[in-house]
Amino acid sequence: MKKLKFFGIGCLACIFVGLMTIAMFSKPRPDGSKAEQYKEPEDDLYKSPIQMVISKKGRRLYVVCENNNVLQVVDTKRKKVIAEIPVGRRPYGVALSPDEHYLYVSNRWDDTITMIDTKTLKTVRTIPCGPDPHGLVMDKQGEVLYVACLYDNYVSLISMRTFKEIKRLSTGNQPFEVALSPDGRYVYVSNQLTNPVPFRTAPITEVTIIDTRKKIVVDRRMLFSTDIAQGLSCTPDGKFVFVALESPKNLIPETQIYQGWMVTYGLAILEAKPRGRTALLLLDQMDYYYADPFQIVFTPDGRYAYVSSSAVDAVSVLDVEKIKEVLEVKEGEITASDEKLRRYARHLALSDQYVVKRIRTGYNPKGMVVSPNGRFVYVANRLSDSITIIDTRRQEAVGTIDLGGPKKITLLRRGEYLFNHSTISFQKQLSCNTCHPELHVDGLIYDIAVDGGMGGNLVDNRTMRGVAYTAPFKWTGKNPNLARQEGPRAAQLFFRSHGFEGKDRDAVVAFIESIPLPPNRCIPSSGKLTPSQQRGKAIFERAYTNDGRYIPIANRCITCHPPPYYTDRKMHDVGTKAYFDTEGDFDTPQLNNIHESYPYLHDGRCWSLEEIWTLYGTEDLHGVVNDLTKQQLNDLMEYLKTL
Repeated sequence: MKKLKFFGIGCLACIFVGLMTIAMFSKPRPDGSKAEQYKEPEDDLYKSPIQMVISKKGRRLYVVCENNNVLQVVDTKRKKVIAEIPVGRRPYGVALSPDEHYLYVSNRWDDTITMIDTKTLKTVRTIPCGPDPHGLVMDKQGEVLYVACLYDNYVSLISMRTFKEIKRLSTGNQPFEVALSPDGRYVYVSNQLTNPVPFRTAPITEVTIIDTRKKIVVDRRMLFSTDIAQGLSCTPDGKFVFVALESPKNLIPETQIYQGWMVTYGLAILEAKPRGRTALLLLDQMDYYYADPFQIVFTPDGRYAYVSSSAVDAVSVLDVEKIKEVLEVKEGEITASDEKLRRYARHLALSDQYVVKRIRTGYNPKGMVVSPNGRFVYVANRLSDSITIIDTRRQEAVGTIDLGGPKKITLLRRGEYLFNHSTISFQKQLSCNTCHPELHVDGLIYDIAVDGGMGGNLVDNRTMRGVAYTAPFKWTGKNPNLARQEGPRAAQLFFRSHGFEGKDRDAVVAFIESIPLPPNRCIPSSGKLTPSQQRGKAIFERAYTNDGRYIPIANRCITCHPPPYYTDRKMHDVGTKAYFDTEGDFDTPQLNNIHESYPYLHDGRCWSLEEIWTLYGTEDLHGVVNDLTKQQLNDLMEYLKTL
């Protein structure tokens, strides 16, 4: 806890104030965090730049700063911030209209788009959109804005005449970023997480391709054995789309991290036309990994690609012509055999053929843009509050633009950096963020190879959001607190080097405990439950079945999932033990924002709430539900989504 100074005339007064302060800090917050216990004034002042767009003449950079909810305007010649414009909560994406009259910024926590006049630098309109908007792009005509709505898995098409949604197009799981083809014909959408797949099979992420003329989805390109697909970009000639992603090895024991088989990072290279071929190439080296690739940009001539790796504070420079040679590209098509492509996708020694250089940046590089003349690449360093300037002729960093954040590194800021950096793991192979993108889940099932050996006790991932008051941790409940989770247990099971220790461990724990729950979109704006949700609440709290049978207290939903965090923090056997489990007791998960935390159960075998009871709750050990009608089960699920 941060040291507090008390000014008074006696020790009793000091003790009283101290106890009151502790009581205040210990009181659970509605967002499930302990942020107020750790926060310092500087924590609200960091900028955290994440995405950028550049004007056609290259004179202005528009920088989205997600921590303090502003858009900064940077003069590239003076290398200085010249304006700062308030936007909505947790902004992410930014787009510029074709005539450059307006800017559009997506606000994740407000479900809105801020429209800004580039001449006056004032907000002229707030446009409602779908939930959790991420990337956005405008068509060539300036008529339609395409917005990736991560929460509900669709792209929203918003008319720039009426500023209303005109259509929704279904995507893969968690649409993240969008890109417009150079000719304006297609919009490409990356999807962060794997689509639902059968239990214990390789993940499959999707790139959704939209025809802007017909405004329909014309292809769903499946990227096998991949996950966390975020940034994507089209080559200037419009023939290929590059997607930054990871290739997890979650179907084999995690002990394989020593051989580089835990996870690798690379690019999916798609023929841009619908139903084209796809290849996967790695960014990694044999003994060093470029964890958490985020964004990709190209020089205007298409010769070089730049990829930011946010967990190693570096940008990789790729020779696109060399990539084409490896893939045997002819007339815009990948002609390498399927056998070669399968081998290349896992080839840790291949990157030397097309990676020109690795350039150091500031902390946690994220979004990037290239100047229109191709001379410079600008890199947003999210945890340095700065922009690194890369000279594309020299392929080296030649300057930095300070965005004005605090110079002091607070406890929470240090913890955030450590959470997002791979320095703690063997050969820098992964960070905490690798498995918890956006502080959440990656949708994968893992064989941690402990407590039963390899192939036993498989588990899925659990969110970092709002977990401060939900100890113990892990499905086995073996970690009584986060200090143990992030210290010796992380060292043994994940990093295979050493866990966080001393002040670093304290900083990581403080950061995780400060992570809040995001807004719950399933709660009506009025704050009053719908009739269906009210009926579901009654079922959640009921003591009798439909036919009048008494439900023992121990088998009621609310007993194991009491408010405010909807976990009793105890171990229970609810009949979900699998053939690979050595024990049947599992830690009760919190249910807050459960709608966002699929897959469900300890081993992730359920991709929907309904499956929990219709497939695996038939013995009424996980609450009494078999007397429920279909409508009652639907009502129960609707209520659970509001928690």
